[in-house]
Amino acid sequence: MKETLRAFIVGSYRSFFTIAGITLSLMAAFMMFNLLLVSYSMYNDVRKDIRFEIFPKGDPKVIRERLKIIGGIKDVHIISGEQARREFLKFYPQFKSLVNELGDEVFYTIIRAYPDEHWKESGFLDMMAEKIKLVEGVGGVYYGKKWLESASTFFKVILTMVIIVMVITISITLVISFYTVRFVVSNRKVYVDILRLAGVSPFRLRIPYIILSIIYSLTSWILATSLSSYILNRFGTLSKFYAENIVLYAVFLFLVMLSCVMGALQALRDIERGVP
Repeated sequence: MKETLRAFIVGSYRSFFTIAGITLSLMAAFMMFNLLLVSYSMYNDVRKDIRFEIFPKGDPKVIRERLKIIGGIKDVHIISGEQARREFLKFYPQFKSLVNELGDEVFYTIIRAYPDEHWKESGFLDMMAEKIKLVEGVGGVYYGKKWLESASTFFKVILTMVIIVMVITISITLVISFYTVRFVVSNRKVYVDILRLAGVSPFRLRIPYIILSIIYSLTSWILATSLSSYILNRFGTLSKFYAENIVLYAVFLFLVMLSCVMGALQALRDIERGVP
C-alpha cells in the first residue's frame, strides 16, 4: 500500500491528467447516451399519439362500426364538435378569443381511429389510410404523415450521431485509461527492478500497481458519475432514466477498471522483459 501511495504522489501530475482524461471521456459518453434516451423518448411520444382523424360524410356511428372491422385498428371514437373545441383550447388557449368570435360551427364531429402498435410505421399507415378512404361515408383521412416522417428522420440522425460519438468516446476512454496507467507504472521501473533483485515475488510486485490502477479508475468514475448526475438532474433526465443510467454507470466502471488494471499489468510485463 505504501508503494501505491508513493507511485501516486511521485507521478502526481501524471495522475492528475490520467484522472482528468478518463473523467472527461466518461462524461462525454454518459451525456451522449442520455441524449439518445431523450430522443428515443420524444420519438416514442410521437408514435403513441398517432391516430387517424376521419372526416365523415354520413352517420358517424355507422362509419365507426365499419371502421372497427378493418385489420390493424385497435379502437375507434366519435369526437363531438364540443369535445373538439375543448381539445383545441386546451392546447392553444391563446386562440380562445378568436374561437369565441368564430362560433362553435368551426368545430364539427370527427371520428378518431387508433392503430395497433405494430402498424405505426409510415408505410403501414399509408396503406391503412387508403383502406379507410374506401369505407362508405368517409370524406377524408389525416394522420400527420409529415410530422411522423420528420420525427423518424430526426431520431435516425440522432441515433447515428450518438452511436458514432459513443464508439469514439469509449475507445478514447479505454485508450487513455490503458496507456496513461501503463506510463505511470513504467516510470517506477527502477524501483520494480530493485524489488525483483531483492527476490520479491511477481505476485507481490503486481499488487500495489493493481491497487493504483483501481484508485485511478474509481476516482475518475466517481467524478464522472457525480458531475454527470448533477447535470442530468438539473434537466430532469436522471430521474426519468434512472435505471438505464445505473446500468450504464456499472458497465463503464467495469470497463475502465479492467482497462486500467490491464495497463498496469502490461507495464509490469514490459519491465520484466526489459522493454524500454
